[in-house]
Amino acid sequence: MTGLAEPSHGLARVLSSQGFDPDNFVSKLSQNGEEELLTMKQKVQILADETAHSLKKNVYKNYSQFIETAKEISILEGEMYQLSHMLTEQKSLMSSMMEMSLVSDRAIVEEPTVKEEDENPEEETRKNLAFLLEKVEGCSSVTEVPGRQLIHNGDLVELDPESLTAVQKVHCFLLNDSLMIASWLPNRRGPVRYRFQGLYELDSLAVVNVRDAGPNKNAFKILMFPDSKMYQADSSKSKRQWLDILEESKKKKAARDKQKKEAMEQQALAQAATAVEEKNPFLEEDDSESQSAIEADYLSAEWIQEMPEDLDMCIAQRDFEGAVDLVERINQYLATCPKAPAIKEFRSRIDHRIKQLTEGLMSELQVSPERSLRGGPRAARRAVAQLIRLGKSAQACELFLKNRSAIIKYNIRQLKFEGATTLYIRRLCGVFFPSLMETGREFLKAFQEHYGCMSAFVVWSQSELQSFVETFRRQVFGGKSNLTVMADCVCIVRQSCKELQMIGLDLSFCFENMISDDVEKAVMENKDQIIEGIKFRAIEDKWRPMNHLNEKDCNKFVEEVASTGLDLKPYVYDDCFISLTVNTVNFSKACLSLSRDLLTMYSSDHDSLITTAVTEIFQEQLNHIKTSLRSPEFSKEHDFIMKNAQFMVDVLLKKIESHYKNKGLTFPKDIEVMSVEFRKVK
Repeated sequence: MTGLAEPSHGLARVLSSQGFDPDNFVSKLSQNGEEELLTMKQKVQILADETAHSLKKNVYKNYSQFIETAKEISILEGEMYQLSHMLTEQKSLMSSMMEMSLVSDRAIVEEPTVKEEDENPEEETRKNLAFLLEKVEGCSSVTEVPGRQLIHNGDLVELDPESLTAVQKVHCFLLNDSLMIASWLPNRRGPVRYRFQGLYELDSLAVVNVRDAGPNKNAFKILMFPDSKMYQADSSKSKRQWLDILEESKKKKAARDKQKKEAMEQQALAQAATAVEEKNPFLEEDDSESQSAIEADYLSAEWIQEMPEDLDMCIAQRDFEGAVDLVERINQYLATCPKAPAIKEFRSRIDHRIKQLTEGLMSELQVSPERSLRGGPRAARRAVAQLIRLGKSAQACELFLKNRSAIIKYNIRQLKFEGATTLYIRRLCGVFFPSLMETGREFLKAFQEHYGCMSAFVVWSQSELQSFVETFRRQVFGGKSNLTVMADCVCIVRQSCKELQMIGLDLSFCFENMISDDVEKAVMENKDQIIEGIKFRAIEDKWRPMNHLNEKDCNKFVEEVASTGLDLKPYVYDDCFISLTVNTVNFSKACLSLSRDLLTMYSSDHDSLITTAVTEIFQEQLNHIKTSLRSPEFSKEHDFIMKNAQFMVDVLLKKIESHYKNKGLTFPKDIEVMSVEFRKVK
């Protein structure tokens, strides 16, 4: 608690003491009265603010240390992988020493296996990679590498490394330079049985035996840079066969690579002498040797030989920018090289790293439970930029927008519905529309030269608005909100939609279209309620002036009605009487409130709906006046009835007309006709 003020420091020491009893502490404070409790509440609040400020300062202070720690963890991860690889190499060395032993059983067992292979023509047929094309879907690129052969294949079950439960059934194909994993097709047709899942070079994988424990038997791990997978064989013999063949294939490939490297070095040293002989027209030139020399020359540079390892290191350290820089450099170089077999093989190795790099970048944008959802769109800009450089703009666009959708939904879920509906909608708009605007700005920066992605952003914005409107509809139209609250909420969203025009995005039409049915339903329900109220009050209407008994109550009522926009002072007489009926005043207040709310929600699509609602309400009141004038019961009140009708024409309709003018709208002719109808009654 360093840095806190002295009183707060003392309170902090009391609250953090080991034997602190909160009930006893509060009971003692309550004996001194309410003021002491309020004072202590302020002190605790000050202490909480100071503590939060101190924690924030410590986070900022140690931020650089957090970054350094993360880097050290990445380096440690790479070293652990290297250590695992070294252990695997030692295991291979021990296995080779066992094979050299004169008393080893394995040397005796493997002798007839070789003879069986020599005598079995089916194994020779399987070495032809056409077998893969017939059985595996999507592996055409695997068969393009010259010199690649099929050594072994079989069914395995992939296990979850943590729960040890079966994930899926796979078929593994061991080639002389790589391991191909294929999943079973559930609905297969014809000879195709599997779907290509992944290809892993033998250089970048290590095999680890897994002890049998409980139901988990005959399992082994394959560490495939930069992840690992666990597989289960159907028997212990099959497991041992896979382990032995994998290790043997790794050793043979390492020996071949070593020989190839030595041959390339020798060819590079002899290149100068070969050049002189090539210029002599009397010497016969061996085309195959010349071609091999050219290929060796293209791939002899040290930086080219180290390129796969450099890419692996960048991916492991999550240095995506550096990895993409290397990819662009090697792609530019390989574009100038001839399409020779050796270069095709090297190209496939680079493509495998590019696939891993792409998957790593895409995982940065994918939403998962363990990943924080509090970041803004700038946090995703790094991965998006690198995916675009790799030519994956479509995937980058899709993942970026999915990432933003998840973050917006998360932020909306954090809002709690407290207080008035209007307040919640204002807070909801304060979360949704700024997020949409920020996403649009970042999207324009990231994809400014990819115009094909702009339509995807517009479609995404409409989809997000649809989700927003569903929440809006539930709170505004699905609850018990009155028409005034509905109108205010609609007005808030319309204003927020207009602000999106700053980034060139106009969703106003989409919003109006989405809520059109709800607005129509709300208007019709309110109109029906007012008409029902008119009919009910008409039964009890005795056409008597309002009597408030005293001047004070009369003035108070006049002031209350004035807040709705009606001036009743000219209709007051004898201090406490108003020459209007209660029915007329209530009808006028309901009409003014309705017209104000309808014009707040006004749009050109709802013009006819609003006009019809107001006209039908006035028509119902006019029918009540006509009925009363024809009734013998009110023959002596004709003048008073006509005075109330005159009030509706001269005051009420004029007030509604002013509402239209304030909105810049033309007063509907249908409502003007109602004014003529009232005058005809007079």
